[in-house]
Amino acid sequence: MHDSELLRFPKQKVVRGVFLLFLILLTFLPRVLALSAHWAADEDLWMQRSRDFFFALESRQFEDTFVAYHPGVTTCWFGSLAIWHTSHWQDVFKGWFRSDQFLSPDMLARIRLPIAVMTGALVLLAGVLLWRLFGALLAGGGTLFLAIEPFLLSESRRAHTDVLTALFLFLALLLWLCHLEGETRKPRWDIVLSGICFGFACLTKSHAGAFLFFLPILLVWYAKRRDMFWGHLFLSALLWIAVASLTVLVAWPYLWVLTFRSVPLFPFLFFGSSALLLWSWKKLSHPTSFTFSRPILVLLGGCLLGIGIFSQYAVNEVISKMYDALRTAHPLPTLFLGNIRYNPGPFYFPVMWFVWTGLLTVPLMGFAIYRTWQMREEAEKAFRIVVVLTFFAAFYCIGLSCVSKKISRYLIIFLPAVSILTAMGAVEFAQLWKKRRIGYFVLGVLFVLQAMPILRLHPNYRAYYHPFLSAKWVAENTSSITGAGLDLAAEYLNAKPDAHRLQVQLTWFCKDFAHYFVGDARIGDSPNADYNMEYLYDKQVQGVPVDMHPNPVRISSPSQNKGEMPRELEHVVTLNGIDYVWIYRVLNFPPANDTEIIPHSEPIAPVK
Repeated sequence: MHDSELLRFPKQKVVRGVFLLFLILLTFLPRVLALSAHWAADEDLWMQRSRDFFFALESRQFEDTFVAYHPGVTTCWFGSLAIWHTSHWQDVFKGWFRSDQFLSPDMLARIRLPIAVMTGALVLLAGVLLWRLFGALLAGGGTLFLAIEPFLLSESRRAHTDVLTALFLFLALLLWLCHLEGETRKPRWDIVLSGICFGFACLTKSHAGAFLFFLPILLVWYAKRRDMFWGHLFLSALLWIAVASLTVLVAWPYLWVLTFRSVPLFPFLFFGSSALLLWSWKKLSHPTSFTFSRPILVLLGGCLLGIGIFSQYAVNEVISKMYDALRTAHPLPTLFLGNIRYNPGPFYFPVMWFVWTGLLTVPLMGFAIYRTWQMREEAEKAFRIVVVLTFFAAFYCIGLSCVSKKISRYLIIFLPAVSILTAMGAVEFAQLWKKRRIGYFVLGVLFVLQAMPILRLHPNYRAYYHPFLSAKWVAENTSSITGAGLDLAAEYLNAKPDAHRLQVQLTWFCKDFAHYFVGDARIGDSPNADYNMEYLYDKQVQGVPVDMHPNPVRISSPSQNKGEMPRELEHVVTLNGIDYVWIYRVLNFPPANDTEIIPHSEPIAPVK
């Protein structure tokens, strides 16, 4: 890779300042604007978990901060921060937070905000690390492409766990690369910061822990390519593990009070990890002169074994749930390539990745890999890093494809690496032109072509799909992401006269409509319904799945009983060419007894 020679022209500081301002605005504005829109699946669940986490902290019932097996600790900390801030202006906040009004679009926006801000900050931090690795040009381009990665941007606006996991893990990887490439005067601090990021990634979602299996691949690759001292790599890994363990211990209050047969585990884990940290920190100052004698290896093995056993006991439920995901598919079926399945098979994540990838991602990634292979002798550093990023993306994509439980948002974990490879391809392509102004123009055109199909959908980024695909193909071959368009459906009905008197019959997948609607929403048959609503997913999963599930969730849709429901289509909510919500005016609906009434402000538990 070439450095930032192209950046040197008159008024350089002014241009850099303008570009930096543009970069900051592009990173944060799409994430933080209109955060109350588009209530997505499971967000009410994470709002409630954040509330439980906050009250557990306030009452010092730290054992109750284990609110989910994900474990979602980082998400709950950010949600608790929003709740704590809100409590300062809410006079009777305890009663209000425990009431039905808590699950409101306004409170959703408040809980989303710290997550959106943090993800933007992590994107900019990734840009700083790219600057250390490659210089200003690729740092700027990489941050631009990372900021508008379609699915990453969409998930940055949700009260959930996946985007934080992906970005913390990616920072951990970049810091390892800075350390291994020698791009620092204080290499031990890179390992410490990487361990902290990895600890936060694991605290957010447990499958980040699979990076422990990727780390040996990374270290062996660098040991071979750079002829690095094995003792240095081993000590660096020990320091990294110790810091990650301490991060998890300190940031998760549940672990502060955990006991084993009435014996507190926190002191053992804390002092064991601290001793390992201090020992490896000291030895790393002179790694080449250090030899691993048998007593030292025995002590290290015993220390690591003890930490591992106690850690396994502490997060046993998290580990067991991960094991369940390996063996058992999600209880809700999904539509994939025209078939309804519980486990859509090994090609699910590669196909869904392409569906949600940017317009130029695939060709620019391919060009980056081709170009670095072509220049592997002259640009060894770029070659080493491209190989790592490619294998990192492949590692998680293949790993997720082998797991029985497949949810499309899981693929976000390797998207930051994909974004940087895309940016590297764009920069290399622009540098084919020797005149710097033409090169900049080409780079700008590539970015605009990548960004415009995404940004034009604000704030409904989750409705994005690759521009070369047709809306019909996407709707008929891939399951929709639930939640898109329901706020727009509520906006349509709320504009009607006496909207607060209307009753709307919902399917289960329309349930988040109730958070925006001023009238009443009812799941199931209703004798007095004015309107009936269906979601795209209702239509997609009608029929018999081609595989079996031991505990499937059976959810019926009114469209399965059209003969018994006199109704007339009045309005369709369409996003990016795909029909998401159908609003039917009920003509004459017969009474029934299996009605579940859900006022618009009442919390609704999503499908787990």
